[in-house]
Amino acid sequence: MSRQVNCKEECTNGCVLGDQCPHLEYLAKARKFLAETSIDKLIEISDSRFLPPDAPSSN
Repeated sequence: MSRQVNCKEECTNGCVLGDQCPHLEYLAKARKFLAETSIDKLIEISDSRFLPPDAPSSN
């Protein structure tokens, strides 16, 4: 029997299911993205999150 977990609430300090997590592929994708993306680009992405929807991008 597999345990149902609400990841948003229960995994805030790390995955509680470990190797049994059904979302391991997303973890791998997120780690790859972070490893391959410059800190400047990450900051740009973060900053754009707070712009109004109609604001022009800085590209």
